[in-house]
Parts: sequence; structure tokens; C-alpha cells
Amino acid sequence: MEEQVKLSAFEKRIHEIDFLRGLLMVLVVLDHLFNLLMTYNGSWAGDAHTQPFYTIYQIAHFYWTNPVRTGVRWLCLIGFCFVSGISCAFSKNNWKRAGQMLALWAIILIGSNILEYCRITFDWQFGVNSFKVDFNIIGVLAWSTFIYCFFQKKSWKWLMAIAIAGLLIHPICVILSNTEWGKNVYVPPLWEPNRAKYVFADHMPLFPYLGFFFGGALLSKFTYSVERKSYFKRHEFERPICFVGRHSLIIYISHFIVLIGIFSLVGLFIK
Repeated sequence: MEEQVKLSAFEKRIHEIDFLRGLLMVLVVLDHLFNLLMTYNGSWAGDAHTQPFYTIYQIAHFYWTNPVRTGVRWLCLIGFCFVSGISCAFSKNNWKRAGQMLALWAIILIGSNILEYCRITFDWQFGVNSFKVDFNIIGVLAWSTFIYCFFQKKSWKWLMAIAIAGLLIHPICVILSNTEWGKNVYVPPLWEPNRAKYVFADHMPLFPYLGFFFGGALLSKFTYSVERKSYFKRHEFERPICFVGRHSLIIYISHFIVLIGIFSLVGLFIK
């Protein structure tokens, strides 16, 4: 009797999707790391420009204000939405996935506002300007998945139509956000709130990223959801990145809290 070989998650899953998601997650963690390096070291350096904190602050500030960083950020956000759309197209239960994502978004929404209230009330110093996160990539993916549930069994033409609509709605939102009315209205799902009036930690609008999500679902409609196989050769060096990709949601939620904890602990010794 032949012994059945048990395959690992790396071998069973579509590795290129996990790899791309993991690579994007690594870039996100590095981005947040530079943000905290800039914020904390700027505080530690003070007006006296104490070294080596001031040098570290300058390096992190150069990265954070560099146009290349802005371009990479856009590519990461587009990539996350596109890959999530691909995954949804061959998911067994998108209604369940949407419910879980919406619940997570609600927890972040409520929890971040409670933390922000406590930060202001008790003057907490954690190296951030705000904890408030009303709508970010979790909200975008949650609502995109929920909307997709209504069209998952329909023709690919519906997916294309929504993808195009998601992209076309974006410039309308940009125009509205720059009007006097738009600057005084708080609608984070549609456009970034006026930073002169509202303080928040993170933000990402639903448009145009809904379009990229449905673009991924459209691609998967003719590829992964049909054949459910990898189109690229698997390599051993991918394993750690694919591991990050498989657990990207957990890493996304936990890494910033861990980083703030580390920097706050280091700050106690520096002070």
C-alpha cells in the first residue's frame, strides 16, 4: 500500500499569488518602519539635533518625502486590491469572507477611535499623531469583497463594467473633494478628508481601488478560477515570502502594534 505524501501549504496553494501578496506586505512593513523611525528619532533628537538620532531621522525623512515612495505606495495598494480580487474569484465562500472582513473593519473603526479618544484625554505619547482609522485598505477590501458577492456568478462583462466604473468615479471624487463643500464634509470612503480639519492615522478611499479589485477578479475569471493552478514555476526561495503572503492579514494587523511597542520601550531607555 503506497504511503500518501502530505503536501505543505506552500506546495498546495497557488504560490505566485502568495508570493506577490507577501512581497507587498514586506514593503508595507518597511514603509511603516521608516515612518516610526522618522517620528521617534525626530523626537529623540530634539531641537539640539542629538546624534545619532538626528541622522536616522534625516534618512527616514528623505525616504518618507521622496516621490519614489509615493509611487511605490500606490503600486502596493493597487497590487493588494488586484491580488485580493484574483483570490476572491476562486474562493469557496465569499459571503463568509466578506462578513469576516467587514467585522474586522468595524473593529478597527471602533477600536482606533477609542484609542484616539484615550490618546487625547490622557495625553498618551506613542510617537503617532493619531490612532484614528475610519477607512483604510481593510475597509476597501471588505466592501469590495461584499460588493463582489452580488456579481460573482454573473458574466465577466459585469466585472468589467464595475472595474471601469470604479476607475471613472475616482476623478469625480477628486473634483468634489477640492470644492469648498468637499473640504468640509467627512466622507472617508469617497476621498481623503481635509487634513487641516481632520486628523487621522491612515486612509484609503474605495475609489479607484474598487476598480483594481474587480480587475483582478476579471483576470481570474479566465485563469485561476477556471484551472485553479499555478502558471509559474515554484522555487524554494519563495517559501518565506509566501509564508508572509499566506498570513498577510495577521501581519498587517499586528506589525504596527509590535513596532510601536518596541520603539516605546527603547524610548524609555533613551529618556
